[in-house]
Amino acid sequence: MHPDEYAKMFRVEDTHWWFAGKRRLVRVLLDSLPAQPNRKMLDVGCGTGGMFLLLKDYGCIVGVDESALALGFAAQRRLATLSRATLPHLPFHDEAFDLVTVFDVLYHRDVADDQVALQEIARVLKPHGHVIVTDSALGFLRSAHDDVVHGARRYSTHEMRDKLHAAGFAIQKLSYANLFIFPFAAPWRLLRRGAARSDVSESPAWVNALMSNVYRTESLLLKRTNLPIGTSIIALAEKI
Repeated sequence: MHPDEYAKMFRVEDTHWWFAGKRRLVRVLLDSLPAQPNRKMLDVGCGTGGMFLLLKDYGCIVGVDESALALGFAAQRRLATLSRATLPHLPFHDEAFDLVTVFDVLYHRDVADDQVALQEIARVLKPHGHVIVTDSALGFLRSAHDDVVHGARRYSTHEMRDKLHAAGFAIQKLSYANLFIFPFAAPWRLLRRGAARSDVSESPAWVNALMSNVYRTESLLLKRTNLPIGTSIIALAEKI
């Protein structure tokens, strides 16, 4: 990712509707897990640590990222133990974690082989441990945003299901996400092909408040069913 993007993300991700909405949707999956005191969690590709704001409620966090700049921002949160690492080379013993989270990482061009990356995640998970994945969906949505954040691929739910199964996981939840913004995001992405910047920017308070209600509704739907389409995918799987 371009260095300027890290500073931008750190500045906005606590309040921006996109990041807050992702935390709300991931909470649906976290709340479906059995209660577990002292859960040990690994956040792979933790970036500037925005998801720590959610994960701190569910256990002890270890965060890794390939970028020293990103880890510098994440350290300011004082919510996780941090180290520099990237997939598929995680510096941990076999079966070290109860939960691994992979938020918008597998799509990245620095992950040369996403299947090998998922196998490495399975290695560091305890038996019956869980992985939570979010990532970019649907190849036709590719735009300049993907280029700026170094995105190499986008997924269908079918593709992600096959990859998780091949890595030794049983699917517990797999759905598209960001359903309600899809009708607006799809033409926006297509129109902005060739623009040399990402979609991340400051958002007015009223927009954040409006979108908070949108994501509250989507999270309620996600609790009950899988969503038929969206700009992202979200998955919960168990190591078998």
